[in-house]
Amino acid sequence: MNFIDTNVWCGSWPFAPLSRNGAADIDRQLRRFGISEALVSPFETVFQDDPMPGNRALLKALEKRKGLRSLPVLNPGTAAWEDHLEELSKCSDVVGVRILPAYHGYRLNSVAVRRLAERLESKKIRLVITARLVDERHEHRALTIKPASVVQLAGFVERNPKVNPLIQGLGTHELKEMAKADGRFLTDTSFAEWEDTLRVLKGFMPVSRVLFGSLSPLQVTRAQVDKVRLSSLSGRQRSSVARRNAGRYFGI
Repeated sequence: MNFIDTNVWCGSWPFAPLSRNGAADIDRQLRRFGISEALVSPFETVFQDDPMPGNRALLKALEKRKGLRSLPVLNPGTAAWEDHLEELSKCSDVVGVRILPAYHGYRLNSVAVRRLAERLESKKIRLVITARLVDERHEHRALTIKPASVVQLAGFVERNPKVNPLIQGLGTHELKEMAKADGRFLTDTSFAEWEDTLRVLKGFMPVSRVLFGSLSPLQVTRAQVDKVRLSSLSGRQRSSVARRNAGRYFGI
């Protein structure tokens, strides 16, 4: 089974020893598990207000890495986000941008986020919203990071019906609540955990709205792949989650 991974991270994470997490290391690790393409974001952007140094470094590192695309991070809480978006939109490989409201300290009902959604829509660039990267019960004890709530996320998709964001980092129960929202969105598999996870998700949302995301290297890549590979869904449905849904959504 061949995968497109929509949730991969590169670089140094301050709370775990990831000694080998450069572009070449990621490429080798993903291919071991049948992941031939991936959207990669830089860890360096998570705890910095200005994400562009990390974005630029990753874009350069991935220039000759066939199958690895940068998914840069924007911070609409900064005054320069529009300039950053203009710079990133000139890169032909950039098919989406990621925002991290829980880490960068803004709410999804802010004016800047609304303007960002409008700009992305006009440029045909996809929006990825990361609700969390780490289970808040396992965050470093010096940190208090609250994930973007279902209420915030549901409000966003209802206010912005044309955006159709990819929302990552939600657990199974949160996704069940999100499925009730009057708005379009997609999600990934990274935090959805249950026996036969895909069949459980299929009980309240279409398989066409679920994309594979491993959250490597913070999550175990093999375990994430097995959620799809070992699912009781049909081969066609598993292939849709593994690859086709992401290919269609991002146009890759």
